[in-house]
Amino acid sequence: MATRIEHDVTPPPATDPSARQELDQLVQTLHEHGVLRFANDVVASNHELLRIVLAGLGKPGTLNALQNASALAMAFSALPPERFYQVMFAAKEAIEEISRHRHEESAGDASQQADLDRRSSKRDAAPGITGLYRLLNDEELWHAIKPLAAGLRAFSQRLDRPVDKPVTDFTGKPTEGPSAAPAHVDKHGRGSSLRYR
Repeated sequence: MATRIEHDVTPPPATDPSARQELDQLVQTLHEHGVLRFANDVVASNHELLRIVLAGLGKPGTLNALQNASALAMAFSALPPERFYQVMFAAKEAIEEISRHRHEESAGDASQQADLDRRSSKRDAAPGITGLYRLLNDEELWHAIKPLAAGLRAFSQRLDRPVDKPVTDFTGKPTEGPSAAPAHVDKHGRGSSLRYR
């Protein structure tokens, strides 16, 4: 009868660390950077820390800040990035043009400064009746003013629309919970979510 040949199957060499090795390395890294000590201290002071956090979250100012931050996030989420880029760089160029108009670089000598003052005083002078008439017929000016007027109109209409709950207004779905209606209305009809004692 033939004798049995003993053969042990050797596993292939491990090229990647095992899950246990990865976990050990993660725990070691967290320990070296002090994260584990911090987490341990947080858990040890759980009762006191939880009391402080809950006391801070229960204040009307904190709730207002959280709701305002969420409203800002909702507004940014509805704005496509290319439109936001366009608006931000248009605002940047407008600010640069305003500052260039108001703060011209000073000239090198006195004669250049006098000439610059004379030109800027002519440019900043009131246009008069004929100048006003020319402004009324300036197509480029009206093309620039039309979007500003439309934007002001849309801004005013949005301010006039009453909003009970911002999330309901944004999504169109009814929500439960406290309304955003003011808790206090003064004698002028203005609301405030904070009552001052």
